Amino acid sequence: MKVPVVLTTVRFDIDTDGQLEVSVDGQPHAGDRTLSRDDLRSIVHEVTANLGTAVRVEVHEADGTTYSDIETPAESAVPAAAEPVPETASPALAGAGFRPGEQVALAYVVARQEADANGNAAITLPPGLLAATRHGLVLLGLTSLTVAPVEAQA
Repeated sequence: MKVPVVLTTVRFDIDTDGQLEVSVDGQPHAGDRTLSRDDLRSIVHEVTANLGTAVRVEVHEADGTTYSDIETPAESAVPAAAEPVPETASPALAGAGFRPGEQVALAYVVARQEADANGNAAITLPPGLLAATRHGLVLLGLTSLTVAPVEAQA
């Protein structure tokens, strides 16, 4: 799944009667429908399926309470590539110096945290992003170049 550098924001404003106003990146969404709190999840699924990528979800309650999270599309909602990349295409990213047969992973930095005095680090991700990306994540020390697999949440 592609994760954009800047996430689309889906904002829900809920009035005292539980009615929703929805906007996507500041533009009204589903304005032709009367929506209630019960429609929130289906609207999030609709938007993520249409975009095929993760979005930031903000819920603004009438009493001023605000909630936010990252929501990813269902696996079946991610659009498949139109045409497979030919195997003869040269790789976009390459490197050398690895052992024959060694698996090489590309890590994408989504957050940074300084290690504590004992050399430990714990990075908190939004639940939606963590669920979609947990498998295969590594922590990489940018100075020591120490690579540590992600363990259970600290």
